[in-house]
Amino acid sequence: MARDRLTPLDRSFLYVESPTAHMHVAARARFIPDPELPPVTLDRVRDLVRCRLHASPRFRQRLAFPPGGISAPVWVDDPGFDLDRQVVALSGDEEPLGRARFAALADAVLSEPLDRDRPLWRIHVAPWLEDGTVGLVLKAHHAMVDGLSALALGLLLLDIRPDAPQPDEPPEWTPEPPPGGVRLAVDALADYGAESLRAARGLTRAIGTGRRIGDTVRRTALAIESDVLRSAPSSYLNRAISPRRRLAGHRVPIADLLDVKTARSATLNDVALTVVTGALRELALARGTVPAPLKAMVPVNRRTPEDGDAPGNRIAFVSVTLPLHMRAPLKRLDDIAAQTRAFKAADRASGSEALLGAVGLLPPLLQDAAARFAASARAYNLVVSNMPGPRVPVYLLGARCVEAYPVIPLSDGHALSVGMLSLSDALCVSAYWDPEALPEGEGLPGAIGQSTLELVRASAKRASRAA
Repeated sequence: MARDRLTPLDRSFLYVESPTAHMHVAARARFIPDPELPPVTLDRVRDLVRCRLHASPRFRQRLAFPPGGISAPVWVDDPGFDLDRQVVALSGDEEPLGRARFAALADAVLSEPLDRDRPLWRIHVAPWLEDGTVGLVLKAHHAMVDGLSALALGLLLLDIRPDAPQPDEPPEWTPEPPPGGVRLAVDALADYGAESLRAARGLTRAIGTGRRIGDTVRRTALAIESDVLRSAPSSYLNRAISPRRRLAGHRVPIADLLDVKTARSATLNDVALTVVTGALRELALARGTVPAPLKAMVPVNRRTPEDGDAPGNRIAFVSVTLPLHMRAPLKRLDDIAAQTRAFKAADRASGSEALLGAVGLLPPLLQDAAARFAASARAYNLVVSNMPGPRVPVYLLGARCVEAYPVIPLSDGHALSVGMLSLSDALCVSAYWDPEALPEGEGLPGAIGQSTLELVRASAKRASRAA
């Protein structure tokens, strides 16, 4: 039978993974239970996932690697799939967890790589926190999902109604027998030409035909110049890292950011990037460092309606210079908005997509080298990713989600990433860092709050003067 083989972009997240750089996307979330409904328990969460797994076959599959690395891995059914190993208790403690203990246990989970011999996702449940909420940590490998398709993992759990009915009993599942080494090798050789053809088709989709070819060549050249060849400046954010991770965040009312967006004729993403810039400026000042511009790599969604919510990665990357050197928050916002308008007008994301498609035509060894270069500290200082989440309340077995802080993985040489997820009436902004390489990261949640306050006040003051 035909099996899904990793695309060059999916595969790149395996290339750059190392003992110190774990390539999983994740989230740490809390939920407020409804006292009128049955409590959220580990068994009930497992049963919920069990009833919904048939809608997402990828979650019962693992990777199979052709011998000698002659081709990309393929997804195969895991005959030993055990839901009890995929949905687990965060802690063996029988007493309720304090918020600090919950965060520490989540950090420990995020500091461990996923086992490539098993399905590349896991859910950790903390059904009883001292404040009465329910805690959850979800993680999935970036080779399996991007930020948006990671929502499929949330769909195994979440509903938009607190009284959503229990799913029907799932159909019986019989795994396909896993292929042996010889079969994997034969399939890899047979797929070699098809893999190049798929890459070429992807490149063609990005390039188009006729007159568009010249435009795409121009956009690709611009992407290479702006996003690849322009080296990131030297920064304390780029140093050797350990496997340890910390995750902390700040919840920002989205209405405040929308007011700024409207007043300054910017986008919500521009405003969010400005908040992050102000927080990084505060971090630099706290270290006694002169705030200097940083090169942020920003993922751009390239999903089409045909892609739907299919697993895998459908993203491109563009760079944005974060103007830490500017003191005035509104000047920082205007600078960032001008940059994002420019790369949209030039359609640099299409150029980046075409460039990624061209990499897929290279031999595996050169794909390896390209992936490592693209993930190096020379290419960018940090990743800042803003993911659109549900703008309505969502529920886990009737418990309402009140916060969800996303994890953007760190490649080697990068001590910090920033993720943002819109959730109902708030933007959850998270800092994810290595506490050994960047001990100052502890101050980032407070700096995010301070940066937001400064930007909102500056915008309101300017609007008042104009009035």
